[in-house]
Amino acid sequence: MKIKPGILFQNDTILAMDKPSGLLSVPDRYHEEKLSMAGIVLAHFPSARPLHRIDFETSGVLLFCLNPDAFGFYSDQFEQREVSKSYRVITEGRCMEQEGVIDAPLYTQHIGRVLITKRGKASLTQWKLLERFQQHSCIEANPLTGRTHQIRVHLASIGLPVAGDTLYGSGQPIFLSSLKGKKNYRLSKHDEEERPLLARLALHASSIRFKDFTTGEMINIESPLPKDMSVTLAKLRQYCSVSH
Repeated sequence: MKIKPGILFQNDTILAMDKPSGLLSVPDRYHEEKLSMAGIVLAHFPSARPLHRIDFETSGVLLFCLNPDAFGFYSDQFEQREVSKSYRVITEGRCMEQEGVIDAPLYTQHIGRVLITKRGKASLTQWKLLERFQQHSCIEANPLTGRTHQIRVHLASIGLPVAGDTLYGSGQPIFLSSLKGKKNYRLSKHDEEERPLLARLALHASSIRFKDFTTGEMINIESPLPKDMSVTLAKLRQYCSVSH
C-alpha cells in the first residue's frame, strides 16, 4: 500500500492520513503482523506518533504527530475535548427528528462490546439529520467525548444503528435490489450473484478541527466521502427518497 495518496494534510508537526475502511489505526497487540496505518506511516516518518484512533471498519481522517516536542500540545487538546470531530453516517431506520444530543454513559466489556450503563464513563454525542430515506438516514455525528464505539452505540440506542454494523445493528449489507425492489432489479449477465453497494460499517470520519502547534491558528482537515458510501447515497436518493 502506497502512503502518498492517503495524505490529506502535512506540516512540520502534523500528518493527517485518509484511512480506508478495513485497515487498523494502530498495530493489534495480539496480531502485530497485521497491517496498520501507524505501521505505514512509521515506515516513512520514524518519529511519528498516533494522536487518536478510529475503528478498523471506519474510514476517514487520522492524525499523527511528527514532532516529539508537539505531542503533548496536541494530546492535551484531545484530553481537554478541544478537538472537533465530525462523522458522516448512513444508518438503518428512518430518522424523524432533525437533531439531538445523546447523553448516555458507556462501559466497555472485556470482550470489546460497549454497553450503556450507569457505571460507564460520561459520553456525549451531538447529531443532526442530513437526509431522510424510506428505511435509512444520513446523519452528521459530532462526538463531544471520545469513547470506544461511541457513535455506533449512541445511534443504536435511539433506533438508528449504523448500516453494516454487526455488533450493534443488523450488520446487513445494502444491496441495490433492496432499494429498487426485487421486481425492478436485474442481475448483470456478467455476474453470478449481486454485489452489495455497501458491505462494511457506514461510518466515515469526515473532518477534524484543532489548534496548530506552530501558529496557534485553527486547522480544519476534511476527508471526502469514500466511493462506496457516496454511491450508496446516490442510489438512496434515486430510489428511496421521501417527501418529508
